[in-house]
This record gives sequence, C-alpha cells and structure tokens, in this order.
Amino acid sequence: MATRNDNPTPFMAVHPGMMIKPELEERGISQKAFAQMLGTQPSHLSEVLNGKRALTAELAMKIESTIGLPAKILLSAQAQYELETASADIPRSNPQQETVTVTIPSSDRNLLQEIVKRFGWACVF
Repeated sequence: MATRNDNPTPFMAVHPGMMIKPELEERGISQKAFAQMLGTQPSHLSEVLNGKRALTAELAMKIESTIGLPAKILLSAQAQYELETASADIPRSNPQQETVTVTIPSSDRNLLQEIVKRFGWACVF
C-alpha cells in the first residue's frame, strides 16, 4: 500500500537513457542487440542511452513495444530533462521550493516505484 510523504525530496530530472540502460543490463541485453531489435544504429542508441541525444517519440514507442517500458514515462522524463537543462542558467527565486508533478496511470505505478527506488526520487501517491 502506498504511503504519503509530507516532505518529498526535490525532483531532479534524469535523461531517459539513465532509465533504459539499467533495464537492459538487468535483462542481459547488449546495446548492440537492443539496437538491432529496435531497427536503429548502435551508435544512435548509445548516444541516447548516454544522454548525448534526445529520445524521440518514435524510438520511445519502439522501446515500449520491445521491452515494455512505457513510452509516456520515457517521453515525460525526456521533457523534464530538457526543461531542467534549459533552465539551469536561469536564476530562480528559491530553487529549494521547486516541485514537479508527474501523473502516472495507475497501471504504471510499479514502474514508477522502481524508478523512485533506483534514482532516489521522492514520490507522493
């Protein structure tokens, strides 16, 4: 059963490649084999997994159909990452008070809990 956390840790955006890469390692799938499954160049996939290239909607959909990571979550992470990196140079009045809300369908809660556990994000259900 989910519990409520009244003092969540501030959210820090993570490139979706940082979520995909450990999944591949856990499943014993090499990057080269995964690139072949997705029908993309290994160098292209490597750049995405290492955060050097943005994840596209097309690639996110292929990843979802291949290993089941929801494209919506991956693309949401990409958008949050882009916002975070684009606004890094913009001064904020109080960065400690920044809160990001991400809505995840209830069918994807287990994946969200795994992401929270792996990356140390605070999550309020």
